[in-house]
Amino acid sequence: MLLHAFVPASRANGPGLRAVVFFQGCLLHCPGCWNPTTHRFRGPDVQVSEIAGRILAARRQEAIEGVTFSGGEPMHQADALVELMARLRTDCVRLSFGMFSGHTEGELAIGDYFVRGIANRRRKAGLWREVQALLDFAVLGRYDRALPTRVPLRSSRNQRLVLLSDRYTETDFAPQSIEVSIGADGAAVVTGFPVMGMPA
Repeated sequence: MLLHAFVPASRANGPGLRAVVFFQGCLLHCPGCWNPTTHRFRGPDVQVSEIAGRILAARRQEAIEGVTFSGGEPMHQADALVELMARLRTDCVRLSFGMFSGHTEGELAIGDYFVRGIANRRRKAGLWREVQALLDFAVLGRYDRALPTRVPLRSSRNQRLVLLSDRYTETDFAPQSIEVSIGADGAAVVTGFPVMGMPA
Protein backbone atom coordinates (compact mmCIF):
# COMPACT_ATOMS: atom_id res chain seq x y z
CA MET A 1 0.00 0.00 0.00
CA LEU A 2 1.13 3.56 -0.64
CA LEU A 3 1.88 5.18 2.71
CA HIS A 4 2.13 8.91 3.36
CA ALA A 5 2.85 8.84 7.09
CA PHE A 6 2.37 6.88 10.29
CA VAL A 7 1.78 8.42 13.72
CA PRO A 8 2.08 5.84 16.53
CA ALA A 9 0.08 7.79 19.11
CA SER A 10 -2.45 10.62 18.66
CA ARG A 11 -5.33 12.07 20.65
CA ALA A 12 -6.58 14.29 17.79
CA ASN A 13 -7.99 11.59 15.51
CA GLY A 14 -10.73 9.89 17.47
CA PRO A 15 -11.48 8.55 20.95
CA GLY A 16 -8.57 7.76 23.24
CA LEU A 17 -4.97 7.27 22.18
CA ARG A 18 -4.80 6.10 18.56
CA ALA A 19 -2.28 5.19 15.90
CA VAL A 20 -2.92 7.02 12.61
CA VAL A 21 -2.19 5.60 9.16
CA PHE A 22 -2.12 8.21 6.38
CA PHE A 23 -2.65 6.67 2.95
CA GLN A 24 -0.93 8.30 -0.03
CA GLY A 25 -3.09 9.23 -3.01
CA CYS A 26 -6.35 11.13 -3.44
CA LEU A 27 -8.27 12.05 -6.58
CA LEU A 28 -10.89 14.19 -4.82
CA HIS A 29 -8.72 17.35 -4.62
CA CYS A 30 -11.07 19.25 -2.32
CA PRO A 31 -10.30 22.99 -2.67
CA GLY A 32 -8.31 24.12 0.36
CA CYS A 33 -7.40 20.55 1.40
CA TRP A 34 -5.11 20.54 4.45
CA ASN A 35 -3.11 17.58 3.13
CA PRO A 36 -2.29 18.38 -0.54
CA THR A 37 0.99 16.47 -0.34
CA THR A 38 -1.07 13.28 0.00
CA HIS A 39 -2.76 13.66 -3.40
CA ARG A 40 -0.19 12.15 -5.76
CA PHE A 41 -0.01 8.38 -6.04
CA ARG A 42 3.69 8.40 -5.30
CA GLY A 43 5.37 7.39 -2.11
CA PRO A 44 6.68 4.44 -0.16
CA ASP A 45 4.95 1.20 -1.19
CA VAL A 46 4.82 -0.62 2.12
CA GLN A 47 3.66 -4.16 2.83
CA VAL A 48 0.46 -4.42 4.85
CA SER A 49 2.30 -6.73 7.25
CA GLU A 50 4.84 -3.97 7.99
CA ILE A 51 2.12 -1.44 8.81
CA ALA A 52 0.37 -4.02 11.00
CA GLY A 53 3.66 -4.60 12.81
CA ARG A 54 4.10 -0.87 13.46
CA ILE A 55 0.58 -0.63 14.87
CA LEU A 56 1.03 -3.64 17.14
CA ALA A 57 4.36 -2.21 18.34
CA ALA A 58 2.58 1.08 19.11
CA ARG A 59 -0.02 -0.86 21.09
CA ARG A 60 2.72 -2.47 23.19
CA GLN A 61 4.60 0.82 23.74
CA GLU A 62 1.79 3.38 23.94
CA ALA A 63 -1.25 1.30 24.95
CA ILE A 64 -3.26 2.65 22.01
CA GLU A 65 -6.94 1.76 21.95
CA GLY A 66 -7.42 2.06 18.23
CA VAL A 67 -6.30 3.03 14.75
CA THR A 68 -7.59 5.82 12.53
CA PHE A 69 -7.13 5.65 8.76
CA SER A 70 -6.72 8.96 6.95
CA GLY A 71 -4.98 10.32 3.92
CA GLY A 72 -5.05 10.98 1.15
CA GLU A 73 -8.07 8.81 0.65
CA PRO A 74 -8.07 5.40 2.36
CA MET A 75 -10.83 4.04 0.10
CA HIS A 76 -8.61 4.53 -2.97
CA GLN A 77 -6.68 1.56 -1.54
CA ALA A 78 -9.70 -0.25 -0.09
CA ASP A 79 -8.33 -3.74 -0.73
CA ALA A 80 -5.18 -2.98 1.30
CA LEU A 81 -7.32 -1.31 3.99
CA VAL A 82 -9.48 -4.44 4.35
CA GLU A 83 -6.39 -6.64 4.52
CA LEU A 84 -4.82 -4.43 7.19
CA MET A 85 -7.93 -4.24 9.36
CA ALA A 86 -8.60 -8.00 9.08
CA ARG A 87 -5.01 -8.77 10.08
CA LEU A 88 -5.17 -6.41 13.05
CA ARG A 89 -8.54 -7.76 14.16
CA THR A 90 -7.03 -11.28 14.20
CA ASP A 91 -3.96 -10.18 16.17
CA CYS A 92 -5.71 -7.78 18.55
CA VAL A 93 -9.47 -8.09 18.75
CA ARG A 94 -9.83 -5.09 21.10
CA LEU A 95 -8.43 -2.46 18.70
CA SER A 96 -11.04 -0.02 17.45
CA PHE A 97 -11.02 1.34 13.91
CA GLY A 98 -11.98 4.75 12.54
CA MET A 99 -11.62 6.34 9.12
CA PHE A 100 -11.75 9.71 7.37
CA SER A 101 -13.05 9.51 3.79
CA GLY A 102 -14.05 12.27 1.41
CA HIS A 103 -16.67 9.98 -0.09
CA THR A 104 -20.29 9.87 0.98
CA GLU A 105 -21.98 6.73 2.23
CA GLY A 106 -24.09 6.70 -0.92
CA GLU A 107 -21.05 6.75 -3.22
CA LEU A 108 -19.35 4.00 -1.28
CA ALA A 109 -22.47 1.82 -1.14
CA ILE A 110 -22.77 1.67 -4.94
CA GLY A 111 -19.04 1.48 -5.63
CA ASP A 112 -18.93 4.96 -7.17
CA TYR A 113 -15.36 5.68 -6.12
CA PHE A 114 -11.83 5.00 -7.38
CA VAL A 115 -9.79 2.04 -6.12
CA ARG A 116 -6.29 1.46 -7.45
CA GLY A 117 -6.33 -1.58 -9.72
CA ILE A 118 -10.07 -2.29 -9.36
CA ALA A 119 -12.63 -0.95 -11.84
CA ASN A 120 -15.65 -3.17 -11.13
CA ARG A 121 -18.29 -1.21 -9.22
CA ARG A 122 -19.82 -4.31 -7.66
CA ARG A 123 -16.41 -5.32 -6.30
CA LYS A 124 -15.87 -1.80 -4.94
CA ALA A 125 -19.29 -1.81 -3.28
CA GLY A 126 -18.34 -5.14 -1.71
CA LEU A 127 -15.07 -3.68 -0.44
CA TRP A 128 -17.00 -0.89 1.27
CA ARG A 129 -19.23 -3.46 2.98
CA GLU A 130 -16.11 -5.26 4.24
CA VAL A 131 -14.57 -2.01 5.49
CA GLN A 132 -17.85 -0.90 7.06
CA ALA A 133 -18.20 -4.22 8.94
CA LEU A 134 -14.81 -3.65 10.61
CA LEU A 135 -15.07 0.08 11.37
CA ASP A 136 -16.34 1.54 14.62
CA PHE A 137 -16.73 5.05 13.19
CA ALA A 138 -16.15 7.01 10.01
CA VAL A 139 -16.20 10.68 9.04
CA LEU A 140 -17.62 10.84 5.52
CA GLY A 141 -17.98 13.57 2.92
CA ARG A 142 -15.87 16.07 1.00
CA TYR A 143 -14.10 18.86 2.82
CA ASP A 144 -15.83 22.16 2.01
CA ARG A 145 -13.86 25.18 3.21
CA ALA A 146 -16.98 27.35 2.82
CA LEU A 147 -18.69 25.36 5.61
CA PRO A 148 -16.30 25.51 8.57
CA THR A 149 -17.25 23.85 11.83
CA ARG A 150 -15.78 23.10 15.23
CA VAL A 151 -17.70 19.90 15.98
CA PRO A 152 -15.55 16.88 16.86
CA LEU A 153 -13.67 15.19 13.99
CA ARG A 154 -15.34 17.16 11.20
CA SER A 155 -13.68 19.96 9.27
CA SER A 156 -16.82 21.13 7.42
CA ARG A 157 -20.52 21.09 8.32
CA ASN A 158 -21.51 18.81 5.44
CA GLN A 159 -19.40 15.93 6.75
CA ARG A 160 -21.04 13.18 8.79
CA LEU A 161 -19.73 11.24 11.76
CA VAL A 162 -21.15 7.75 11.28
CA LEU A 163 -21.09 5.33 14.23
CA LEU A 164 -20.77 1.81 12.84
CA SER A 165 -20.64 -0.19 16.08
CA ASP A 166 -21.88 0.26 19.62
CA ARG A 167 -18.36 0.90 20.94
CA TYR A 168 -18.66 4.70 20.92
CA THR A 169 -21.29 7.38 21.30
CA GLU A 170 -21.12 11.02 20.17
CA THR A 171 -19.94 12.04 23.65
CA ASP A 172 -16.75 9.97 23.25
CA PHE A 173 -15.40 12.35 20.59
CA ALA A 174 -13.30 15.17 22.03
CA PRO A 175 -13.21 18.76 20.76
CA GLN A 176 -11.00 19.47 17.77
CA SER A 177 -7.28 19.75 18.44
CA ILE A 178 -4.02 19.78 16.52
CA GLU A 179 -0.80 17.82 17.05
CA VAL A 180 2.66 17.98 15.56
CA SER A 181 4.75 14.80 15.67
CA ILE A 182 8.48 14.72 14.89
CA GLY A 183 9.73 11.39 13.57
CA ALA A 184 13.16 9.84 14.14
CA ASP A 185 14.18 11.15 10.71
CA GLY A 186 13.25 14.71 11.74
CA ALA A 187 10.15 14.83 9.52
CA ALA A 188 7.16 16.64 11.04
CA VAL A 189 3.62 15.34 10.68
CA VAL A 190 0.76 17.73 11.48
CA THR A 191 -2.49 16.02 12.33
CA GLY A 192 -5.83 17.12 13.70
CA PHE A 193 -7.90 20.16 12.84
CA PRO A 194 -5.96 23.37 12.18
CA VAL A 195 -9.08 25.54 12.09
CA MET A 196 -6.95 28.69 12.34
CA GLY A 197 -4.78 27.57 9.41
CA MET A 198 -1.72 25.38 9.11
CA PRO A 199 1.32 26.28 11.22
CA ALA A 200 4.09 27.97 9.23
